[in-house]
Amino acid sequence: MTSITVEYLVDIIVRQVGKTITLRRNNPAEKLMPEYCEATDEEIVDFIFSIPYFDIKLKDFLLGNVDLHNIIISQTWENEFIKKCSHWAEDMHWLDAGKEYFESPLKIANGDFSLPY
Repeated sequence: MTSITVEYLVDIIVRQVGKTITLRRNNPAEKLMPEYCEATDEEIVDFIFSIPYFDIKLKDFLLGNVDLHNIIISQTWENEFIKKCSHWAEDMHWLDAGKEYFESPLKIANGDFSLPY
């Protein structure tokens, strides 16, 4: 078990989103850039809001909407978190998301992956 901060988890998200953000932006000029590109804060918030695997408690923690700043996690929980972030960053619903998607009920879908306690 390890105590980690919200910043640690958001950094994992930033790295996963950075691998595919140019595909999501669908900007031909950015396709000439390196494979990794930094996502904006707004893109990270959109990613957290829209990820269907996380429940509302985990999303609130990641967005700083709760008083918790540290949580204790297991290696298994961390691996699952990384896997779910990676899957969503590569999912066509995320990559092709347009205005219609973010106005739909799918954006606020909540999964069952939660804080570890």
